[in-house]
Amino acid sequence: MFRICSIKNKYMRLKGLFLFVIMVTTITCSADNTPSLSTAEVTSITNTSAVSGGNVIEEGSGEVTERGVCWNDSPSPTLNDNKTVDGSGPGSFTSIITGLSKNNKYYVRAYATNYAGTSYGDEKSFTTSPEEQIIADHTAVENFNKIPASYIDEVKKMLVSFVGESHAYGFISGLDALEKELPSFSSNTGTGEMPTSSYLRVNSGPTIGEAEWFTWRAYPENSMPAVATTIKNHIREYHEDGHPISVLGFAWCWDMVGLAVSGGESDPDPVYGCKYWGLSEGGPDGNLGWGLDEQDFALSGNRVCLDTYLEATQEYIDYCAENGFNTRVVFTTGPVDGGGGGYFRGEKGYQGYLKNERIRDYVRADESRILFDYADILSYDNDGKITTASWNGHTYPVCTEANEYPFLDAHISRVGELRLAKATWWMLARIAGWDGK
Repeated sequence: MFRICSIKNKYMRLKGLFLFVIMVTTITCSADNTPSLSTAEVTSITNTSAVSGGNVIEEGSGEVTERGVCWNDSPSPTLNDNKTVDGSGPGSFTSIITGLSKNNKYYVRAYATNYAGTSYGDEKSFTTSPEEQIIADHTAVENFNKIPASYIDEVKKMLVSFVGESHAYGFISGLDALEKELPSFSSNTGTGEMPTSSYLRVNSGPTIGEAEWFTWRAYPENSMPAVATTIKNHIREYHEDGHPISVLGFAWCWDMVGLAVSGGESDPDPVYGCKYWGLSEGGPDGNLGWGLDEQDFALSGNRVCLDTYLEATQEYIDYCAENGFNTRVVFTTGPVDGGGGGYFRGEKGYQGYLKNERIRDYVRADESRILFDYADILSYDNDGKITTASWNGHTYPVCTEANEYPFLDAHISRVGELRLAKATWWMLARIAGWDGK
């Protein structure tokens, strides 16, 4: 190992019968010096993340090749615990700590490594906040501009996938359009792209409908169709291929307000007074309208209901947890556009609103659940005004004219697509650990 040494020569003269001159050489070696550094205060503490960092004051005997922070829920964390890597060399640096548990105490120290070893800064402690539920609704669009630059960078490490049919293009087109307006919110659409930190990766496939996402869940357990494993296989394959999906959700088409209707004019729902529409392709009873819960089978003749979607989506969440996959599966509400000419307004729109409300109630019952409220996002204009429609004395929110027309391939306008994109970035930043403030 290389050491810094000093050499001193000393001459000695001995007297006697003879004259001798003796040179004595003394070699002194100083110990190897590891870096000297301090730990930054912990800030921006949320339920799952915090921000710290440090300052490398002196590099020591050689160049600092790696620096960052390490943390654990017990004192004196080291590189054997959790750590970040935040560059090299001297000076100050910022570290984003993620993957924390809510309401838990942690200890953090900055570290720096040179050839002589690793040094640690002073220890800081902090406690994460109780979990604040992530619900991306119209307020997410209003707060989009608050996303810190550090969390924009964190989102760019993600792969997001809103699988669906025609309405799913609204997410993809919106993210593309947002990048053109605001280049810092860069994204790239592809299929199974490997990890990068340069832009948000947006999955463009496969095409997924109600059959693959949820109608299979209405079959008896011993007679599930082959498509019952489609989404689970999708999650697992992406994980095993090295490009795991960060966030996954179902992009509803007109599945909940669609062309099929349950019952007849004389037998509406006894509680809400409406018939039920929807599409249940791949379900055990055919492609029929469907209601809110299993009690609506008497009206619809369809074992598929809104609870089928909730149960299937929850099953994907549990599947990821059981297998250690980091994919966050989110709940979504369905479209409230008129389908051109207002076809899905009136009774169809009202029963769709009831289904969206059931999704919202289910999500709010468990703070760990995440909701992308597509319907609410598009029911508000950029000036904050809501649009409503009425049926049989019931008033409910619907897609605004500006968010719907002129509609593109996703049955909404560019304005609407941009609102979806901004809410998506807001949600992803929250999932990455931002507290939304």
